[in-house]
Amino acid sequence: MSRYWVHSDPTSGSIDEGQRECARAERCSDPRLATESGKTVRRPALTYQPFCPVDRQAVAKALHDLPELWVRVHQRLDKSFATAMGGPVVAVSKTAPVPIHLGADELLRLVLAVLVSWEERVRDVARLAPLDTHKSRYRRDGAVLTQAWTILAAHLDALLALPADMMARGDTLEELDGAGAGLELLDLAHRCRRLLTDNRQPARHLSGVYCDCGFPELYEALDDDGQMSGAECRQCRSGYDMDAYRALLADRAEPVKSYRRRTLQPAVGDDWTARRA
Repeated sequence: MSRYWVHSDPTSGSIDEGQRECARAERCSDPRLATESGKTVRRPALTYQPFCPVDRQAVAKALHDLPELWVRVHQRLDKSFATAMGGPVVAVSKTAPVPIHLGADELLRLVLAVLVSWEERVRDVARLAPLDTHKSRYRRDGAVLTQAWTILAAHLDALLALPADMMARGDTLEELDGAGAGLELLDLAHRCRRLLTDNRQPARHLSGVYCDCGFPELYEALDDDGQMSGAECRQCRSGYDMDAYRALLADRAEPVKSYRRRTLQPAVGDDWTARRA
């Protein structure tokens, strides 16, 4: 038997044989360059799996982040949360307001429905106990999310390798496979982040902190959730992660701590009463 696999044998022909384009299409995170009509264009990466390795990690991260994102969206369900956190209160009509955030409520239900639907299919291929849909109706949402996420996280490769089958989405039936599962996970994480950051504040100026270039032009660097992840100088474009920014603060604070007030000695002829030299 040859020591080469069929896809790695250098004599087997084209390296693209048996491969397909990454399921993220034009949004592929690791595109390849191709030439068409004398112009260089970007094409999705070629892979033997539904997603290229980079986007496979993106799907895994989206699934990993969903529980935390779901909890944060659930906090936005109560409209008084924004007021307690200092958010603006906007009157949009003269009618009585709805006591909950309808957008957050819809998104929470969508996340649960999508995860449970894929959980059922993964249970079949992984030979796990089938999901009791009747009893699951009486479970709390947190328990539903935890169980579905645990099954999918433990069988992510099985999820992405699922063949096409009809699945209910809203009032319609769609033919979805493992690639569709990955795209839905990415979309759910994106929609959660978008709802959480729809009123994202601009990066704050870190007043009084000087960059290594000597200019006080440091501003916050924000991550996808609008949280501070470091700092960036708008003068020299230098970037600092949180550890580097804390080290910068420590370096700037050291001269201040070592500063001592210099005592002035009175000179001959000074007026001590009026304290004038």
